Amino acid sequence: MIVGSGIDVVETGRVERELAGIPWQPKHGIFTTDEIHCFNSSKRPALLFAGCFAAKEATLKALGIAVTNLVNFSDIEALPDTEGNWSLSLHGHSLSIFQKLGVQRAFVAVTTSRNLSGAMVVLEA
Repeated sequence: MIVGSGIDVVETGRVERELAGIPWQPKHGIFTTDEIHCFNSSKRPALLFAGCFAAKEATLKALGIAVTNLVNFSDIEALPDTEGNWSLSLHGHSLSIFQKLGVQRAFVAVTTSRNLSGAMVVLEA
């Protein structure tokens, strides 16, 4: 049974502009150390950062957590494997809601392009 779903789209160019200013660090509270390391080591880090951001926001929506500020983003880690399939790891408040909903499986799909990056998350109990 589906207990939550969320979708989000991010302008990839905006992420590229932000990366050109100040490189993201874990202290900014958006991306984890593993995400930053993984994405910065790629040929097009902005695509991965944008896809990850969309996955995090889609996850918050699926959990029913209001996205009023970025404080909850560090509770969610979204990383692709070597084949490009993304997975989620939840911590803190997000994990607590995840468990209260009785989620057994989380499905995440991420797509990225030069202009837009998007993600969809489906939570199943």
